[in-house]
Amino acid sequence: MASSEPISLGARRTEHREVPGFAVRRLDFPPDLYLPPHQHLEPTIAVVLRGGFEGRWAWGDGHCVPGSLIVEPAGAQHANRFTSAGAVVVTVQPNPALAGTLGSPGRSLRPEALALAWRVASELRVADDLTPIALEGVSLELLAIAGRAGTPPGGAAAWLERATEIVEERYARPLALHALAAEVGVHPTHLARGFRAYHGRSVGAYLREVRVRRAASQLAAGDDPIAEIALAVGFADQSHLHRWFVRLIGETPGRYRRLLRGR
Repeated sequence: MASSEPISLGARRTEHREVPGFAVRRLDFPPDLYLPPHQHLEPTIAVVLRGGFEGRWAWGDGHCVPGSLIVEPAGAQHANRFTSAGAVVVTVQPNPALAGTLGSPGRSLRPEALALAWRVASELRVADDLTPIALEGVSLELLAIAGRAGTPPGGAAAWLERATEIVEERYARPLALHALAAEVGVHPTHLARGFRAYHGRSVGAYLREVRVRRAASQLAAGDDPIAEIALAVGFADQSHLHRWFVRLIGETPGRYRRLLRGR
């Protein structure tokens, strides 16, 4: 039987705040950490800010990257193996009165959750007298996203999972819908409809979000010029990245880098 452990199990650094209705944390996990099967007594919403990990749950295994949102009910057994970069994860644990709106367990890519998790991290690092109400508001927004997330019943068809993997792997290169459809063996119209039904967005919008997530990860991890990062993740130039970063994350790339590092 899996042991019950605190949400901070294995974290090398933790920032924590209790606000009305929620326990909110920013957790920094070391590289190559393995957490054997365990469970938490409280339901949890987790969003990966940086790095990633392989997760194993009763509903399936999967790789969690920046922008991944994980919904775990209380007592859900799981194991984690972190990448060589470790991971920074924001967690929000609602109290019993709110836990009923948590939604189905599962994981999904949610760029809007990444933007909110970044705001949580910023509030925890640079706290003032308005931090509690700010964290309560952001936590409620994350709870609403989690209530609509989760893994769809039956999961995705193999061709759809492969199409998603290709977008995740080749995000920095131009991708044509007809070529992607041919590679996974379906008609382009079938791919477009199935992708939107499963992910809630078109292939093009999903690709743009992947590029923004990868840019966010590079901004947090190093000091490469923003213009170089923009080109490396597939944007035409720095202004192109800037426009979509602000739209999806809610901040400029430069300010995101400074505030995520607590500067």
